[in-house]
Amino acid sequence: MRNANTMRPQKYITDHLLWLITAMLWYRGVLFTAIPGMTVKQSKIILWIVAFVLVAFGCVITMKKRRNDLSLFTNVIFPYELYAVVTYRTYLPRLVWGSVLLASILSLAFIILGMLPMADSEQQGVAGRKRQVIHSLLGARTITAVCILVLIVPIGVSKVFGLGLMTTKTPLVSDASEAEEWTVKNNIDTVHLLREEEWKELNPQQKLDVLGVVLNIEIRYLGLNHEVYLKSSVLNGETAAHYNHKDHEIVIDLGQLETAAAADVLDSLCHECYHAYQYQMIALYEDTPEKYRNMLLFQYVGSYIEETSDYNDGRGDLMDYYYQTIEIQARQYAELAVADYYGRIRECLTTED
Repeated sequence: MRNANTMRPQKYITDHLLWLITAMLWYRGVLFTAIPGMTVKQSKIILWIVAFVLVAFGCVITMKKRRNDLSLFTNVIFPYELYAVVTYRTYLPRLVWGSVLLASILSLAFIILGMLPMADSEQQGVAGRKRQVIHSLLGARTITAVCILVLIVPIGVSKVFGLGLMTTKTPLVSDASEAEEWTVKNNIDTVHLLREEEWKELNPQQKLDVLGVVLNIEIRYLGLNHEVYLKSSVLNGETAAHYNHKDHEIVIDLGQLETAAAADVLDSLCHECYHAYQYQMIALYEDTPEKYRNMLLFQYVGSYIEETSDYNDGRGDLMDYYYQTIEIQARQYAELAVADYYGRIRECLTTED
């Protein structure tokens, strides 16, 4: 972390602009989630402001004596790391505060060592001490940037490979035949936490565990013949949740889990559970002899097959996505399911009173 210029000023500035935009596109596509308590739009505006201001500041303070690749890397990545600390501290407190603690310890040690009296007497005095302070602070900033990669890298890897950042701790059933006891009434002590006054007091992991109970209830009600895993991760764009049939997995967006009302999150879960049911209807249809395939229960399966084989996720045309049969019916089911859950919660609690 010595002072060294390896780039011309013009290239140093243009590289900062190039990598600022590249890092923004990558971060928003892979790691972005809203700041807890703020909307996605507000969070994006803040991210742009923080990134531009800190990258510009870093470029200015390293322009004279530190125009090199290490300074460029630190200047560009540092604002995104700060934003990640702010947004992920609620979801991944151990990982976030562990990386911050590591950065703090190493940075403090570097500053202490950097401020020790210099052996060269010519370097002593006000100017020498000023250079020591600047060198120590810039070095500590670089150390912090490297340490917080401990936070960024696992999140990025989990997102790219679909591993999920959080998983429900609720024991999940393997199919409906094992879910006899999973009813609203039998699990009212947990299901009643879906009431908004209770829900807002839960942390993200607790919310995901409540949803795990609801998932088991849905598996029983819909008669699913396979397990469905429940995770939470950072999803792209405005996606609140999605179902991956290949892995039998429902993923709830972290921002949705943190900030959305209980009824909205419940709606998302029931919506995705119905997608699992639709895929099972396709499997049943394909296993059914030809002479029975015109029965009423299969009336929508043709649309299911067509739409799942060429699924429109809304990126190209939102209206085409919205009016797919599988999406219309999943929305209808979720709306009725949410009303039913809250009706049963009121009924159970009234009976207890």
